[in-house]
Amino acid sequence: MNAALAVPLWLDLLTVGIGALQGALFAIFYKRFDLVGVISVAILTGLGGGILRDLLLAVGRPAAMQDKYILTAIASCLVAILIGRWYKKASSAVVFLDSAAMSLFAVAGTYKAIVNDTSNLVAILLGVLTAVGGGVLRDVVCRITPQIFTGGPLYATASAIGATLFVLLEKSSLDLNVALVISAITIVAIQMASLRFRIHLKPVLDSLDFEDPSK
Repeated sequence: MNAALAVPLWLDLLTVGIGALQGALFAIFYKRFDLVGVISVAILTGLGGGILRDLLLAVGRPAAMQDKYILTAIASCLVAILIGRWYKKASSAVVFLDSAAMSLFAVAGTYKAIVNDTSNLVAILLGVLTAVGGGVLRDVVCRITPQIFTGGPLYATASAIGATLFVLLEKSSLDLNVALVISAITIVAIQMASLRFRIHLKPVLDSLDFEDPSK
C-alpha cells in the first residue's frame, strides 16, 4: 500500500483508545470484572473490529498486532480505572464513548478498505464490520446478546450511513481529515438522536411476540 494512502496513525490510535476505554468501563461498571477481565475486554473491544477487517482484506498480519496498539488499549484501561475511582456510575459516558468509538471505527475501516482497492459496497460493509465487530466480541465474551441484534438504537444503521457518506466525500475534492470528521460526527449525531428520541429498530416480525392474555 502506498504510504501516502495509509490510514492516518492518529485516527487508528484514537479509535483503538476510545474503543478500549469504552470496553474497559463496560467491564468495570456493568460486569464487575477483575483486572484481567477488564484488560481482556478492553483489548477485544478496541482491537477486535480492526483485526476482523484486516483478516477479510487479506493484508497480512493485522495492523492491531503491534505494540503501539496494544499499549494504547492497556493505557485506556488505566484511564478507565481512574474514572471508576472518581465516579460510581458512568452509564452516560459508556454510551457516548460507544457511539464515538463506532463512528471512528466506521470511517477508519471504510478508508482502509478503499485504499486496498475494494469496491464501494465492500468498503461500506467493512466499515460497518469494523464499527460493530469489537462491540459484538465484547458482548459475546460478557455473555449477553450483541446490542446491534436486539432492535435497539441505530448503531449499525448509523455506521452504514456514515460509511456511505465518507465514500462519497472521499471521492470529492474535500480534505481527507475534514471528510473523516464530518462522517464521524454524522454517525454520532444519528446515534444520539436515536437514543434521545427513542428511534429504534423493531423485530422483523413483531406479530410473533407473545402477548399476555391477562392484559
